[in-house]
Amino acid sequence: MTQLEPIKLDLDTTSVGAVLQAFDQVLMLADQQRAKLADAGDWRSLAYGLAAFRDFKANLDTLMRAIEDDVAAHLPEKKVVVDGFGTIERRSATSRRWDSEGLLQYMVRDVLDPDHTGEVNYDRMWDLIEALKKALPFTASLGWRVTALKDLNMPVDLFCETTYGRQTITIAK
Repeated sequence: MTQLEPIKLDLDTTSVGAVLQAFDQVLMLADQQRAKLADAGDWRSLAYGLAAFRDFKANLDTLMRAIEDDVAAHLPEKKVVVDGFGTIERRSATSRRWDSEGLLQYMVRDVLDPDHTGEVNYDRMWDLIEALKKALPFTASLGWRVTALKDLNMPVDLFCETTYGRQTITIAK
């Protein structure tokens, strides 16, 4: 038998708790049936069961996403600590589209000509290299380092378009 763990519920006997307990019981029974079919070598029934459980999992994923959206919509604060349960946190995914060429040109001009006189100060070349090392995307994401750019007083919003994705919920028990 597989190593399924019964769901540990700290819920009272509300309808949600009853549904989760029933689901947990059905899951354990399904695993017992799976073991019997595997022992009998009934690959055909196992394959049908696998297909059915994949469909069920897709529906379960849809339900979980709806619940996550509901929690995100009703969570009173971005981060809530629930005694005896854990920390619930609402997060938002963001993506940024950069005008990297424009940002690089601005950065080079700003560091080499900080007074904006039109004269390049080549003595500040090491300052430019250090600024680039701080802000360039030397990570797998290839996104500029926003905090470093802000620390260098670069106008990030002029060179970056931010798109916010759906909110997700993390639960640390």
